[in-house]
Amino acid sequence: MKGIVLLLAVVLATASAVNLPGVPVDFEVDDHVLSAISDDIAERLANEYVTFLKTGVETPEFQRLTKQLAKSHSQKDIFTKNMIDLEPRDSFFVCTACRSVMRVFIRTIREEDGELHGDGSTALMKQFAMDFCRRMNLQTEEVCEGLIDFNTPTVEYILRNSESDSQSFCSLFMEYNFCNTGTNPDYNWTLSIDSTGVPLTGPKADTPRFSESDLRICHVSDIHHDPLYQKGSLASCAEPMCCQRHKDTAEGTSEAAGAWGDYRDCDLPWHTFESALESALINTKCDIVYQTGDIVDHMVWATSVEKNTGVLTKVSQRLKEAFGDVPVYPCIGNHEPHPLNLFSPEGVPNEISTKWLYEHLYNDWSKWLPAETKETILKGGYYTVSPRKGFRVIALNSNDCYTDNFWLYNSGSDKIPQLQWFHDTLLAAEKAGEYVHILTHIPSGDGTCWSVWAREFNRCITRFSSTISGIFTGHSHKDELFVYYSEEEGHATAVAWNGGAVTTYSNKNPDYRQYAVDPTTYQVTNHWTWIFNLTAANEKPDEQPEWFLEYEFIKEFTEDTSPAGIDKLLDQLAENPTLMRKYWRYRVTSADPQINGGCDRNCLAGSLCRAAVTINNQRGRCEELREKLFHALDNEDPTTDPPDGGDDDNDDGGSATLSLLSISSLLALVLAIRLSY
Repeated sequence: MKGIVLLLAVVLATASAVNLPGVPVDFEVDDHVLSAISDDIAERLANEYVTFLKTGVETPEFQRLTKQLAKSHSQKDIFTKNMIDLEPRDSFFVCTACRSVMRVFIRTIREEDGELHGDGSTALMKQFAMDFCRRMNLQTEEVCEGLIDFNTPTVEYILRNSESDSQSFCSLFMEYNFCNTGTNPDYNWTLSIDSTGVPLTGPKADTPRFSESDLRICHVSDIHHDPLYQKGSLASCAEPMCCQRHKDTAEGTSEAAGAWGDYRDCDLPWHTFESALESALINTKCDIVYQTGDIVDHMVWATSVEKNTGVLTKVSQRLKEAFGDVPVYPCIGNHEPHPLNLFSPEGVPNEISTKWLYEHLYNDWSKWLPAETKETILKGGYYTVSPRKGFRVIALNSNDCYTDNFWLYNSGSDKIPQLQWFHDTLLAAEKAGEYVHILTHIPSGDGTCWSVWAREFNRCITRFSSTISGIFTGHSHKDELFVYYSEEEGHATAVAWNGGAVTTYSNKNPDYRQYAVDPTTYQVTNHWTWIFNLTAANEKPDEQPEWFLEYEFIKEFTEDTSPAGIDKLLDQLAENPTLMRKYWRYRVTSADPQINGGCDRNCLAGSLCRAAVTINNQRGRCEELREKLFHALDNEDPTTDPPDGGDDDNDDGGSATLSLLSISSLLALVLAIRLSY
């Protein structure tokens, strides 16, 4: 049972939209040291805050500690970056704050004389959360107040119906680094997997080569339409999302939002989405369309049922108008609900239930889906459909694994039913001789996808590898792929293809994807990615953007798109830095800020590792590839001129190991805090 830090977690993590790679849970010596230091500071802060809540008195120690911690972190990054991408100081702060606030809640809610014990404490909970936000300089008053108001009813319910402690909660919330010290048997279950399948004897290597007669499937993901986007408004702001306000002062300056979108923390104007659809209709043929979630924008502190449903329906209707009789198969993203990320289990009070969203989505989706999908959509936002004989699509609600979904901390076991249904649906498909495509918003190897859920998902992929012909994801806003491996033998069993994102959030060009799919086995044989350059488009605000084919996969990388072939490609990327840089460039949609910044060795290793991690604490293949890549880089022809750049994309498949420099900077921070006593 999890869930007590909620209000802190709302402020610190709910604004994430892109999510990340796998990471190790195993501790190193440095991890133990950092965890102990963090725990000591968290306990001091919790004790001081409980005293303050009881007496209203701010001791000198309380003032010094809160002021020092408030100076120790960035303000915007803890909202706009994924947890694993945070700088060490931010990661240390989030872990420490998580543990401390968790302890405050436990003591004030569960103890009979606690200030938050019993009914009628909602106002005090909000007061405490806002006080913490202000003291720690977490975000603007507006952002904190919006997130706290929206999330308090759910938070309060979970707090009063859970038995978590600070270590176990924060270990799950930050599963990838030194903060992970807790264990809870309720969060380590296994599925019942059918054992009658043919054992694997090698990697899956039977994908046919591309043919012009292959079916075509179009993939649009992470649209993130912002109905409040304003050309000329401020594109660099303190809030997690910009390009909505202050047009009077920003217009005509370098801080002004572009006509077709902006590389900074801004989402998509409607006319840019229209342009993407028009381009897809002109440049591609679509026999089927996949939409892998996240239609709602990143203004996470100002969502509402009315706003979210309005955007969901508007986009759904436009997809229907654009593609006509072509079926569109959607899956649900983490931005769809209000409040953001919250997907409740069945049986909770209506005022905090997600049932309204599932009902709305079924009404929107029913134009493409048969009536028999209604039961599971209303149950949990997932479904299966057979578009034609011998072919089945399974659309999952992967928010069951999302560690920013606070309902995960209420119970781990209520995440079993969907995965068991997934297994049973695959088993039925196998017996019926069907091939299956899987749609899922969050890639299972993301650092914010719970490793136990991902592990059991991977077991299903291995067991039914002969039935599964493709996996299609979103969420990361990256044009990337992922190779699945069997747990024991390490055989490549499946490939997941990420469609990138139509939105520009952040530092990317809009993109969409078309796949070629074998008409018999439904395996992906090729794909084409279309983009436009945002800089060039904004220089001609009155003209349509010039969409162009960025690349064709088999011409740039390999004609063998089987799991075995893509696994071999990963070795080629590791051994050939020039090829790896090409993969990275396409991965970030050739966006000007990314290309200008470049990608250093750690960034390249991160992009490569990302492709080899599908369970965030299993990274043996990642380490093998990293070692090969570093060897190749060390022996690279010195006449080559690789882009050095920064490490904006340094998601290294999960490694959260801190460098000596990082350790030194953290210890300097800790010393400053401890000297305040």
